Amino acid sequence: MGVEEEPMQVEDAEDLEESDEEEVKTEEPQVFTLKVLKVIKEAQAKHGLRHGDYQRYRSYCSRRIRRLRKYLHFVQGNKKNFRRKDVTEDVLKDEKYLYIPLMTVERAWSYAMQLKQEANTEHRKKYHLASRLRKAAQQVELFQKLTDESARCDARTKLEVQAYAADIRGTLAFELRRWNEAIEHYTQARTIYEKLASALNEEEAAVYKTRAEELVPSLRFCAYSVGDEVLCLCSDRFCAYSVGDKAAGEDIMKMRPGHNDMLDTLIAETRARQAEALSEVTWRGRTVGVQHEKVRSFLLSVQEFESAVQQAEDKLDLYETQLMDCKDAVNVVKEELRQDPAYKQYQPGGDAPVGPMHYLLTYLSFIRLNTTVQRNLIIIENTEARRKEKAKGVDGRRARIQDVIRLYEIILQNLQEIPQLAGLEGDLEIRSSVQAQISAYKGFRCFYVAETYAGHEKWPEALALYSRVENYCQNSLQSELEPDLKSRVERLLTEVEGRKYAVHARSILATEDLVEKTQQLNVSDLKAQLSASALGAAVSCSSSSSSFDVVEQIRRPPLVNKPLSDRLDEYVDAPEAADRICQMPPAMQPVPCKPLFFDLALNHLQFPDVSAEMGARAAAAAPAAGQTGGQAAAQPGGLTGFVKGLWGWGGK
Repeated sequence: MGVEEEPMQVEDAEDLEESDEEEVKTEEPQVFTLKVLKVIKEAQAKHGLRHGDYQRYRSYCSRRIRRLRKYLHFVQGNKKNFRRKDVTEDVLKDEKYLYIPLMTVERAWSYAMQLKQEANTEHRKKYHLASRLRKAAQQVELFQKLTDESARCDARTKLEVQAYAADIRGTLAFELRRWNEAIEHYTQARTIYEKLASALNEEEAAVYKTRAEELVPSLRFCAYSVGDEVLCLCSDRFCAYSVGDKAAGEDIMKMRPGHNDMLDTLIAETRARQAEALSEVTWRGRTVGVQHEKVRSFLLSVQEFESAVQQAEDKLDLYETQLMDCKDAVNVVKEELRQDPAYKQYQPGGDAPVGPMHYLLTYLSFIRLNTTVQRNLIIIENTEARRKEKAKGVDGRRARIQDVIRLYEIILQNLQEIPQLAGLEGDLEIRSSVQAQISAYKGFRCFYVAETYAGHEKWPEALALYSRVENYCQNSLQSELEPDLKSRVERLLTEVEGRKYAVHARSILATEDLVEKTQQLNVSDLKAQLSASALGAAVSCSSSSSSFDVVEQIRRPPLVNKPLSDRLDEYVDAPEAADRICQMPPAMQPVPCKPLFFDLALNHLQFPDVSAEMGARAAAAAPAAGQTGGQAAAQPGGLTGFVKGLWGWGGK
């Protein structure tokens, strides 16, 4: 120790602290988890048992035991000197030590199954078969004792080893034709496997359910072989248990006192450990596994998010960070689902089930949509505060009602996406809950739209929108809402009731003020204020009427003068408007068409009279034409005619 103390004296304080922390960490016992059934099933499928080659699997078990002992420096002497070394709790410092007794049992069991195949032709090998199964039972007994007494093995490892040991003992009893003992061990193994399947996620539970179903034929054969005396006592219970009645199996398990209490305790510890490690998540009654570290860390942060938001001053930044982490987790799951053919072929509303990874994506998408809704509500709260204080935001502009309306529209879009997620199409509970939230937020959006119309003094429109807000809020309160949202809806109903009566009163006052103003005007004032076009139109439409009729027509509200065909979306409470159905005759309206062009300018041109000049030219041209014709007749042939006459060609 003196040699080791000298360098420790020259180390600085930081190195001493680090070494102390490492010592503390090493003192803490590490808990191991060995998935026995999954390990042996994968090894059997890869090394011969898929084709029934037990000899190949036995050779693999021997080679693996040798590799494990060499890797762990736990060899049993050499070729000349053999020193047996069993795995005990003292040497259990690594999870790989647990594989040594497991592979030892598997080697003895596979040798026995090999001898069982060969015993069809050589009957003496049945005795060797029983010997190998006894050795497997002895080894599995030591394996179970190691895991039960060790504090380094978790509850799941203990349960799996118990079920595996019961399965090996049941196989031995089955080969020795000890039917009652075989029924006890097989039932114990099947019960543990079913309990484990109920405590794990779908992917891992499939292996245990399959193994539990594989034990049913052996159990039925044992019950058949027991005889009438025992079958009269337990055949009904066993048959009921074989079809799913777990009470019958529990009756058989009572053969071992205190076993059920211990089994329930171990199952509870397994669930608690998985919940702490978050290796699986349960949502809407379904449990799925969480394999990726990034997804697991995000789901752990979700559990702490609510308390962090309540303590934080700037909640918006926390929501933004949470949304970014959720987006990364969704991308990780989507990347893995791209290789899943079932995910590509999935159609919403179809009969195909949603896989575990696909359902995990649905859960993450649900979290993202809900977080987005809460984030937008925080933004709406900040926007409302700035709007009431008439303060400018970071971008330098004031908050408007239109901004709040747009945020509520985004909230409605997010809520409408939730029932369309994979696996939630037929969930009536979540559909009803989301529909109630949609009605509530539609009421909030409609309220701010009514505020916009009221700000522009459009009282009838505002009054109608306030009435619609009341309908939305009453519909949402008929379903179960969150306490916070329910209180907000109730406050909105109280506020809308007051606004509704105020707007109704203002609409009446505005109508009376308009009537009083029009009654105080005279004809001269109207002529001075109205434009020439409006006054001319009013006078032309009543040219045969008196000036009093013209004034009365102008005094009428604009909607009264309009026919019913031009104000279908507007209501006018005036008796004189009842006979104004449509305008007769209908007004001419321009219609677009293809233009046609005609060159008519030539018809309107006036040319000068040149008849005298044309006559003189015609008289001068007549003698010249006669003289030229005579000369042409006197010399008809010319040189050509002379040649024709010489040779006689020109004669007739």
